[in-house]
Amino acid sequence: MNITKIIINNFRNHDHSEIQLSDGINVFVGKNGSGKTSILEAITVLSLSKSFLPVSDSSLIQAQLNFYRIELNAKNSLDSDYKVKIVYERGGRKQISSTYGENLNPKDIIGEVPIVVLSPDYKAITFGSPEDRREFLDKILSQSSRLYIDHILNLKKSLKQRNNLLNQYKLHKTLDRNQFEIWTEFFINNAVEVYLRRNEFIKSFTPIFESYYKIIASDKETVSLEYQPNGISTENLCNQDKNMIKENLINYFHKISDDEMRRGTTLFGPQKDDIKILVNRRSAKDSASQGQHKSLLISLKFGEFEYLKEIKNETPVVLLDDIFAELDLERSAKVIDILRSSNTQTFITITDTNILKSIENNSELSYFWVEDGRVS
Repeated sequence: MNITKIIINNFRNHDHSEIQLSDGINVFVGKNGSGKTSILEAITVLSLSKSFLPVSDSSLIQAQLNFYRIELNAKNSLDSDYKVKIVYERGGRKQISSTYGENLNPKDIIGEVPIVVLSPDYKAITFGSPEDRREFLDKILSQSSRLYIDHILNLKKSLKQRNNLLNQYKLHKTLDRNQFEIWTEFFINNAVEVYLRRNEFIKSFTPIFESYYKIIASDKETVSLEYQPNGISTENLCNQDKNMIKENLINYFHKISDDEMRRGTTLFGPQKDDIKILVNRRSAKDSASQGQHKSLLISLKFGEFEYLKEIKNETPVVLLDDIFAELDLERSAKVIDILRSSNTQTFITITDTNILKSIENNSELSYFWVEDGRVS
């Protein structure tokens, strides 16, 4: 997939930016706060329906204005055109249109332009909370499967309803048993699907991740991933018998139901899953060095790239936000080498061109200078 043009209006500090892009490595150079990261944010909103940074849509609107409008033109591997436009008014909902229709939902555009984002903010994937690792996993699976998106949305919906009913019981000792049973069954049915898809993903993704770590870390350590589902064992998932898994979950629910009533919240399910990252059979979160954490994160992200490329039969676009300031020369060079050999369109933000001059021939890069939301 190659993005040929992006148009940005009233987005962050960009009044109006229309950028024609190279199909190779595009480098956006500017001081902190100049608006270069905002370009990557616009791409992720147009691809994933939200920014890769933890911000609200309202905060993306330029100060003193009431809306933003962003557009993207692209060509896929079959040389077919794809366009998507998003208009967001403060306090409203996104108005999304694309080559495939008008008045679309956010889930309708996820995966159409497969992207992989690497940012210093993603360091939490390797040493942060289980939520950070679940988000990493869900973003990959959401881009690769519309069905998975539906299961995740249904899971969140049923979890919210179930928690409301449990909290009501905790406060007032009253419970609509019929509604509670309906939402519990809906929750468990979608939980089974999410468990199975996550377990299948980890099994197929781990060898890819291991192979990239050997490249990035020069084969100095062994790494692996372990899926840790909450409320069910991985052994029960291996047979992939949905009825048996559902029965096990129902039994577990009955076992902890009194605690749920007492605490007023759901105490089991995929929303509590984790992925254990291991280096030399030890938890990376507890024992990995700073250098190992960097190598792990890069390897996970290039693993994401390879996985999406295979599943989607489309080369993802790679976004690198200010990562070279975080990496040493050796790791930086390996990242560039992998990108060049993958023939993927890449977007890089940096504050100083000397960062890349030391590891790459200038002629292979397309530079854009960004200052106060203006691109040249």
